[in-house]
Amino acid sequence: MSAEPLTAPISPADVARWAFWGPFRDALDPRRPGMVRALHRGWRLQHLAARGGRVLMEDELRRCFGDRFDDPGYQDLVADAYRCAWRVHLEELLLGKVGPDTVEQYIRFEGRENLDRALAPGKGVVWTYPHAGAVMMMLAWLAHNGYRYVQYAARGLPPPEVAAANPALMATNRLREKVRKVREDNEDKVPCTYLTMDSPTRELYRRLADNELVGIAFDGRAAAKFFVHPLLGRPAVLSSGPYRLAVSTKAAVVPAFCLTPKEGPAICKVGEPIFPGKDWREVAEEVLRVEEAWLREHPSEYGIWLLHCRRRAGMDDHPLYGDSAPDERWKRWERE
Repeated sequence: MSAEPLTAPISPADVARWAFWGPFRDALDPRRPGMVRALHRGWRLQHLAARGGRVLMEDELRRCFGDRFDDPGYQDLVADAYRCAWRVHLEELLLGKVGPDTVEQYIRFEGRENLDRALAPGKGVVWTYPHAGAVMMMLAWLAHNGYRYVQYAARGLPPPEVAAANPALMATNRLREKVRKVREDNEDKVPCTYLTMDSPTRELYRRLADNELVGIAFDGRAAAKFFVHPLLGRPAVLSSGPYRLAVSTKAAVVPAFCLTPKEGPAICKVGEPIFPGKDWREVAEEVLRVEEAWLREHPSEYGIWLLHCRRRAGMDDHPLYGDSAPDERWKRWERE
């Protein structure tokens, strides 16, 4: 039997999140993108308040990019990462409000023809991407442009085994619960399907057989099987699920990448389809080669995910990067 969640005291951060997802969200109108973009400058406050976060993020970025940037360059990179993250979080407030007539004011696609070509054989598409940029708005664009999209990811509370080992993760209060419910209700208004890790694998096979898109973040932390592969010059512990699924169903893999420029709508880059053979590792090599090139071109888009994973590196045996883990449990996946 799982333990009851801890009750956390209500903090100023809890009040700020509730205001962000409550009254602030209610006031936003997707038909007025100028009003939303005027709020983009709010990232400076988040950056200013994130003292410890800035230090950890800079360390992670230095581990990834070495001497590519000097000291001021890394400070600018961290600041730009907070700019990107603030804009993404701000525009996620509109997920349940945008529709076919407004979504393209917030994100546009480059390379849509690659996705259509991948769907042509009728075997579905494994749509894979990193936790970078406007991922949820990407999902909304696909759903509102006629693509049948299935998002396969963890939602809500942490997995029971992780929560049991890290009870502070389960700590909650009435404001945190309200925010979680509003966020999920907001996502549920997008016309797509959400499947969690508890869903039977056969449902993914069925969706691909119906020529749908199955979206899986290649750097997600909730998975059954992992493998170790270099990413940005470091040993990364990554899910093998997207590639195994593609090989077993013969669905094409389409790599995607989202970015948040300083001006104009967000952009989703759609890569060339990768049609799998018999070896899932070959598919993984090709996907990660494409994705790493995008990450190197737009490093600030990855800063917040690097920070998130760094803070959780000791929670289980599959941290994003082994070189920032406090122990060597992650090495078990080198044998996979």
